[in-house]
Formats: sequence, C-alpha cells, structure tokens
Amino acid sequence: MVERLRKTERLIKLWSRLHNNPRGYTIGELAEMLEVNVRTVYRDLAALQSDLKVPVRDENKRWLLDIEHMPPPLRLTVPEALNVFLAARLMLGYDKRYDPNMDATFSKLGYILPKPLAEQVQKTVDWMHNLPRDERYLRTLSELARAWVAQRRVKITYRTYDAKKAVERTIEPYFIEPAATGHASYAVAYCHYAGAIRIFRIGRIESIRVTEETYIISPDFDANKYFGPAWGVSVEGEVKTVRLWFDKGVARLVEETIWHPSQVMKKQKDGSLVMTLEVMDTIELFRWILGWGQDVEVLEPPEIRKEVMETAVGVRDIYQKR
Repeated sequence: MVERLRKTERLIKLWSRLHNNPRGYTIGELAEMLEVNVRTVYRDLAALQSDLKVPVRDENKRWLLDIEHMPPPLRLTVPEALNVFLAARLMLGYDKRYDPNMDATFSKLGYILPKPLAEQVQKTVDWMHNLPRDERYLRTLSELARAWVAQRRVKITYRTYDAKKAVERTIEPYFIEPAATGHASYAVAYCHYAGAIRIFRIGRIESIRVTEETYIISPDFDANKYFGPAWGVSVEGEVKTVRLWFDKGVARLVEETIWHPSQVMKKQKDGSLVMTLEVMDTIELFRWILGWGQDVEVLEPPEIRKEVMETAVGVRDIYQKR
C-alpha cells in the first residue's frame, strides 16, 4: 500500500514537471528530480502512457508532454496566475533553502497556469534544487505543521539566542509566521515553561516530538491582531508614536512603499517627508531606521532619538580608530 502511494505521488510529480516544461527533460534529469533510478523513470513514463493515457513522447532524448491534449482541470485568470508566480519568486528569495514540499507545491500549481507563467514557475522550482538542504529544519517545520493542524502538544528543546544551552519545553502551536528579516519562520505557541504565548524561531529548535496530548487554540487569538502593531515578528516592545523625517533625496522611495499599516505620510514644502507610525519599539524597527543612515532623523519619541544618536557616535568611533 505504501509503495503504491509513493508511485502515485511520483506519477503526479512526473506529470506536473513535464506539463510545466515544454522543452522536456532527459531521463537522467527526471531520475534526479524524482530521486529514483533510470529504470524506475522508464517504468513511470510507461505507466503514464498506458495506465493514465497521458501523451508523452521521446523527442531527441528529451521526454515531452503533449499539453494540447491535456487541458488543466482549473483555469485561473492572469492576475490570479501571476500571484502563484510571485509567490514562487518570493519563496525563492525568502527561504534560501531547498524544500521538496515547496518544490512539489509549485510544480502542481504550475499545471493550472498559462504556459509562459508555468514555464517561469518551473524554472524557479528547478533553480531551487541548487539551494542547500537542511533536513533537520525540514523535519522540524513538518512536525510543527502536523501538530498545529492536529492540535497536538509538542515537546521541544529550544535554545534562545543568548542562552548557553537548550531548554526542554512543551508548547501548543497557534500559528506559523514567515519573516523576511533573517529569512526565517517562527512558531507562535503557548509555552508551558513560560506560562504564556511565546514566539520561537524554528531554526533554533534542536529537537521535536509530537505528543498525543491535545489542546485548543484560544478563540481570542488572532494572528493578524497579534502581529498588527509589530514591525516584524517581535511583539515584546511597547507601542509608541514614532515620527521620522526623511530627506527629500529618499522621500519618493519611502512614500511609494507601505511599510506598516499605521503609517501616515506628510510631504514637506522642501520636498522632505515626515512619517508617523503607531508601532512597537523593537530591535527590528531600530535596525530599519539605522538602515537609512543620514537620510533619516528620529523626531520622536526622545528615547529612540537618543539611542540612534548614541549608535551613530559608536559607529563613528569605530571608523576613527581604524
């Protein structure tokens, strides 16, 4: 039974790959993608032809799918299809690791895309094969997702950034949130060790075990509200009114982007810009402000203004010493 399921999954993947790449693949390329030997690929191609009546052919040692006779079961509008393509590109830039599940997801979605977008999605997926693969991270992420969906408590050993050793905790996953900063994903979970909801960087989980103990996610928990005042994934800061002045040289660059839902922009007569935010005072916000260098000035609150000035002096001192 297990072997039959594996073959079925393999045939679906093979079918999707051939559909998404009109140029086709060599037997060797297909064997590498499917992680099987050449004999198995030949058997799978034969199964597609005889059992599923999928029109595949060998053309100059590249196996192709006649997609004209295989209309996809679902049609997307061009804007909808573009969202799939953009998601694939974003995932490539965000994760920086090869994930076979991501590979399979976008390969299957590519089957319902218009031909030009399907080709580009497949090229993106193929390029992902060049990325490093972290088996421990993949397993941790998979187990967390399984526990979240089944609402099973999880035992983990977790090492915080500044800790000397990992601590064992029992957590109840509430949400999984990706973050562009650090190219990382985070689990929001109730932690029995802390007695409160905490955020765990998934890459710092050293071991994981899903238990048979169940839990119920609090009906009051809403991830959108939870992260609403945050600049990134950190929610341990105090919500403050932050006013920033941006030089006219970067004003247009600043105003053409939605940085935070609370932002209010006000153009000044000299072409500069003042941005007002209602946001948590976190390290992520602080580093973003520093990233603008001399093109930004913190107008308020005074404590952030002072911290930025002290950091600027510290940076200057480092360069003067060298």
